[in-house]
Amino acid sequence: MLRINRLRVEINTANGMYGIDESFKKGLNFVASKENTCGKSSILAAIYYCLGFEQILGGVAGIGGKVLTSAFKNTIDDNGKSWNVTESGAYLEISNGSEEITVYRSIKAENKDNRLITVYFSEYDLISNPKTQSEDFYVNIQHAATSQRGFHAFLEDFLHLNLPLVRTSDGSERKLYLQIIFSAMFIEQKHGWSDILSGMPVFGIRESKKRVVEYILGLDTFKNEKERDRLNGIKTDLENKWEQLIKEIQRRAYSESCDIVNIPVHPCVLSDKQFSRIAILTVEKTTIDEKNNQLKTEYDSLRQLKPRVTDNFEALNTELSETEAAILKFEEIVRHLMQKLSGISETIHRLTSDLQLICTDIRNNEDAARLQKFGSEVSNGQVSANICPTCKQQIQDNLLEANPCSGFMSIEENIRHLKAQKSMLEFSLNSRKNTRDALQKEKDSYESRLLTLRRLAQTLRSDLFTTTDTEASEAIILKKIEISKQIEQLSDLQDAFYSFLDNLNDLSEKWNDYLEQKSRLPKKGISEMDMSKIALLKSHFIDNLRRYHYSSLSSFDGIEISEESLLPTIDGFDMKFDSSASDGIRTIWAFTLALLQVSIEKDGNHPGVIIFDEPAQQSIVSEDMNSFIQSVSEVSSQSQIIMAITLNSHELIHIIDELDTDKYHKLEIADKAFKRFEKMGSREVSD
Repeated sequence: MLRINRLRVEINTANGMYGIDESFKKGLNFVASKENTCGKSSILAAIYYCLGFEQILGGVAGIGGKVLTSAFKNTIDDNGKSWNVTESGAYLEISNGSEEITVYRSIKAENKDNRLITVYFSEYDLISNPKTQSEDFYVNIQHAATSQRGFHAFLEDFLHLNLPLVRTSDGSERKLYLQIIFSAMFIEQKHGWSDILSGMPVFGIRESKKRVVEYILGLDTFKNEKERDRLNGIKTDLENKWEQLIKEIQRRAYSESCDIVNIPVHPCVLSDKQFSRIAILTVEKTTIDEKNNQLKTEYDSLRQLKPRVTDNFEALNTELSETEAAILKFEEIVRHLMQKLSGISETIHRLTSDLQLICTDIRNNEDAARLQKFGSEVSNGQVSANICPTCKQQIQDNLLEANPCSGFMSIEENIRHLKAQKSMLEFSLNSRKNTRDALQKEKDSYESRLLTLRRLAQTLRSDLFTTTDTEASEAIILKKIEISKQIEQLSDLQDAFYSFLDNLNDLSEKWNDYLEQKSRLPKKGISEMDMSKIALLKSHFIDNLRRYHYSSLSSFDGIEISEESLLPTIDGFDMKFDSSASDGIRTIWAFTLALLQVSIEKDGNHPGVIIFDEPAQQSIVSEDMNSFIQSVSEVSSQSQIIMAITLNSHELIHIIDELDTDKYHKLEIADKAFKRFEKMGSREVSD
């Protein structure tokens, strides 16, 4: 909660100190004058300035004293004479409902930057007490909303606002700044009356108006969208880990001429039966255990052979013949696979080119259809003249003049036909790519085995042509080494596979947790509680419009609060397009108060303060102004509303005079807001 208790502006000149020192009350406060140039907006601007909200007045570039009038910084007029401003600053006493602080910010000072704000932890009248503590903060520079020494970070904590992090246009997260939130309740005169939330400064926050309404109403969408973003992050992370895990085990398996089967490509919750079906198979379609047993048997049989060449000459000769035959067979298989790969690659290249042409044709036809829909008679393809937009050839109604045909396809039919072709080509292309990958893996496996066979054949020849009888058989030794190495590699692969299953099971459980958390989110993205708040916002908004005599519509049935923007619409369109200038003002009144009304009833996050600077815009009739002030008076009993108003008609004066004096406080400016202070002892008073 924010309550503005007191504002004191000090403007030093050679003629003494000028300024204003006024208090504000809970409820409705009028800053009133009979003329429109007495400085009411300057008083409100000083409030914005002390809070570091001057960007509401001048946009993102409107930082510092540049948004304030010259009376704050340059010269001040007094009875026709101008006095140069030497130094100036402003004090603002505010409360959060239980504590009071006084904020001081310099406007013009020789040795003090206006981005420095001093906070006194007391009421204004006590800041001169030596026991009153104070602390300096910076504002409207980087980290002012997040750093411990940033004033807006301090103010957020003081007001107990707990601002959320929201998405920016570049995808990063940023705090929903105080300036953005308060632009929904501080309606300033120059920009604030052009549209709903039109005074909102731009800080690169995505859908900033929607985010502000969500925050003020206390909607769950903040929490839900944050949770949805968190879950999307978890989903992406799990999908990436799942993909990497599969790629790694496939790489390990392929390196040993094996394949992994029955593994889900995408994350899922795996049952025990699905886990049991996942396996690594060798090229002989056996499991690793079966292959290792086979290799161990072969190794044991080699141990039974006599180690000398002369003792195994016939067996070595036979084995060499078999190995050379196997080499020839494998070379033929590799050669055949290479031919297949070459053909597949050529097909993939052709399909890719065809797909690009189809996409171009679709785009050309869609452009032509769009132009034809808009009424073009020569839509770059001259469709109305029966010329094809793609190939530029004449489209004939028949192929043979003597036998008229049934006609040709329209552009829409052509687009549907092309899209069907595109889908077919994409399917065919993906199928060919999968075939290519499988052939490449098979080719790599045969080449690896071929390398082993060639090494064995070379060793066998060395044994057969040895010149001594005492030498041990190199072939037997090599085969033992190869078998031992293969057993070791397959055993490592088996260990990697068991580790893979453990990791896959862990990811499967995390995926199950993700799905369970996702199921708890509202199916439509908006909870039932949020729907009730939006419905209440609509109800209050329409009631306010009726009360203010909104007349641009004969019926209010088409008015909705859009779930996409959380702003009022008429038959799906922005209300301002169907509203007159004066009804545009009534719309801003109605929506601004409706946000406060819903927040009060549903315990939202509205700070409980609204500032209207000259709400009687666009020649609003006095009857409607009376309705507006009456409604403000009613809701202000639970909040604080400050209204700057020019009492330039008897009707307006009468409207305020008719109010219960206990329900409002009026600060009346007779001539100029800033007057010369006269010293009385230790206290200065305005003359």
